[in-house]
Order: sequence, then C-alpha cells, then structure tokens
Amino acid sequence: MNRTCRRELLERLLSRYERGRSFRRPAPWPRDIIVRIDRKEFPRAFSPDGREELADLCNAARELARQGALRIAYFKGLPEERPREVRLGPAEVERAYEAAREEGFRSLGEALNALESRAHGLLSPDLPVWMRLYLEGVVADLGKGNLSLLGMSRERFKREQAEVLDSLAAAVALARGVSGWERVVSERIFADSKRLSSIRGKTAEILLRADPLWEGITPEDSFDLLETFGVRRKPGLIHCAGKATMRVAGRSYLLEDFTPTAHLPEDWVSAWSEGIADAAPKCITTVENEFPFLSYVLEAGGPKGLASKGELVVYTAGFPSTALLNGLVGIARHATLALFRHWGDADVGGLRIWWLLRSRLARPIDLFRTRSDWFETAARCGRDLNDLEKRGLEKLRSELLCSDAKNDPDVGAAIELIDALIRTGKKVEQERW
Repeated sequence: MNRTCRRELLERLLSRYERGRSFRRPAPWPRDIIVRIDRKEFPRAFSPDGREELADLCNAARELARQGALRIAYFKGLPEERPREVRLGPAEVERAYEAAREEGFRSLGEALNALESRAHGLLSPDLPVWMRLYLEGVVADLGKGNLSLLGMSRERFKREQAEVLDSLAAAVALARGVSGWERVVSERIFADSKRLSSIRGKTAEILLRADPLWEGITPEDSFDLLETFGVRRKPGLIHCAGKATMRVAGRSYLLEDFTPTAHLPEDWVSAWSEGIADAAPKCITTVENEFPFLSYVLEAGGPKGLASKGELVVYTAGFPSTALLNGLVGIARHATLALFRHWGDADVGGLRIWWLLRSRLARPIDLFRTRSDWFETAARCGRDLNDLEKRGLEKLRSELLCSDAKNDPDVGAAIELIDALIRTGKKVEQERW
C-alpha cells in the first residue's frame, strides 16, 4: 500500500505542475504546487476504515520528503504525526520526476520531446508554405509547453499523444499531395491500412488549424475535409442537373435523361466536363447543400426545365471534392461566356467555398440568393457567430481586400455580406431561403 500511496502523491503533484503556469518555468515560481492531506483529497484514507491507508499515505510523504522529491507542511502547534499538505517547488521537481519514473509515471516533457522530434522530422523543403509555418510554430511553442496550435490542453495531449503524432504525420502527407483511397493512403503513411480512419477527426482538425484556407471553419463543418485533400472512402459522385451529351466508352448519355438529378461516377468527370463545355450553358449554378440543390432543380422544372434555360446546376456537398473541382475548372476554361454563380450558407464556410471556387476557376462567381440584402432580413432568425467564426470572417475580408479581384462586383458583394455578418453577429443557412 505504501508504494500505491507514493505513486498517488507523485502523480497528483506532477500532474498539477504539468497543467499549471509553472511548468518548465525556472525559479522562482509564483507559488508551490500543493496537495492537501485531507478528507477532500483522499476520502478513502479519512473514512472509518481508512486508518491504515492514512498511515501509509503519511509514511509515503515522509519517505519522499527524505529523498528531496517534495516538502511537508505540518499543522502548527501539533506533533508531527500527520502532514497537513505536501508541496512541490523548483528544488524538488527533478527528484520528484526521478521517483515518479520508478513508479511508471511518464512525464509531459517526454511527450513534448517526442512531438518536437516528430515535427522536426516532418519538415521538408517540398511542403506548402502554410504547413511549414505551422510545424515551425508548433516547435517554437513547445518550449513553453504551449499546445494552442494543436487546439488541446497538455493533459489531453499527454493522454492522446500517439494519435496526435500520427495525425500530424497524416496531415503533412496530405499537404504534400498524397491522395487516393483512404486505406491505400493509410498503408502508405503508416504501413497500416486502418490507421487513418481511426484518426480522421484529429487529422482534419490539424489541417483546419494549419491551412489558412479553412480559418473560421468549425470542426462540425469539416466532416469531409479529407475528401478535399483527395482522400476517398467510397466512389465519388457528381450530383448535377442540366443539359449535356457525355461520351463514355463509345456510348452517348444525355444528362437531361437523368431525373430528378444525375448522380454520375467521378470517373466520368472528363466526359462530363467536355459535354458541358460542348453544350455551352448560359449559366452554371453551384449549390452548397443537398436539399436546396434538389429544391432548386425542382423549382426550375427539373433537368428539362434547366436545359430549356441553358442552365447547369451542380451540388458541391460543402467543399467540393478534388475531382469535382477539376471538372469545374475544365468547364470554366471552355465555357467562357457562361455566368457562374454560387448559392451557399451565409457563414464562414459558405463564403470560403465561394472563394475556393472563384480562386480555382480564376473567374468571377456571383453570389446567388445569399446576398447581404436577403441576409439583413433573414438574420433575425439566425444563430450567433462564435469568436472563431468572427476571426475567420475578418481574415477572409482581409484576403478579399488584398486580392487582385477586390474591385470586381462579386467580390464587392461578398465583402458586403461579410460586413453584415460581422455587424449582426449572426449566421444563416441557405435552407432559410
């Protein structure tokens, strides 16, 4: 029992030290780390049957004090039969770690050193600038025990160290351009085809924090973020409606024959892109969410109604997949006279999707329906923006004002919408239309 009490005292002192402001701080500290020997801290030892455990606890404290791993404070004016509290200061911390290692305790410092080693090992000249800066920032903060770039507490990092290190490796590989089926990508990175699926959420979170493109996007909006980096879990589909003739394997398929909307294999993306370009649509509308996409197609009279107007409607499913984005780039390259427009949510994600499309297609894309005049009315039923979303909107606004397209009408409309979002502190989903 004495060894159990010894381990418990050390774990409590060192865990509080590792969570606090004194961690890795030279002497003097603002205050010692304190664990009281009382009923609140050790209820079993102070129970009617806990006399022996209390004696073991006190003996363990005295033994550790003799080793220089902690100091004991006693009750004033009372015999030294029971310590009032044990304390850890700069002079005792190294001895405390030595004693704790004998009891199987793994220090936060060891976990941080492993993270630093992994981050240094992942740095390479071929990384995108944003990922290199992120890794360098993580390393720079480690000396202070600051894990804010990972978005987690020291305690959580220590508990989830293996997952964090692997997620960092996966995020770097994806930033470098590794892509393909999830299990194949996982085997390439870890020699384990199932590992990436188990750390998918943490990998997406790191990419969200590292890549400025995703600033302000909340984790719940990033479920399929890895798809945007080319990691596929199931065969992708292109959801669209309109008019085109697609030639695949010597056969011709009419897009307007697919009702109510077409679900085309991503492998058809080249044939789809060429067919749309040949059809020369007057308008191409991309829609962020599924039900607005479906309702808009029905409102327009289905595929044939869209065909009569010369309009193509494409569902992006949030941020578009790599294949879909490449297909739209191909269409934009040939359909030079078509009007492009995007209907998305009035929030950071919706505007980031619009800006991604506009940047990759290298042409103006009008905001459709989700504009500032509509938002001003709809905001009464909106939800509050959080601080992360506000910072993301301000960052995007700065990007737009610094871009070469800052004077274009579609960019001006986006800035007006951002200003309205920030002013009202609200966001509205496109389903409100």
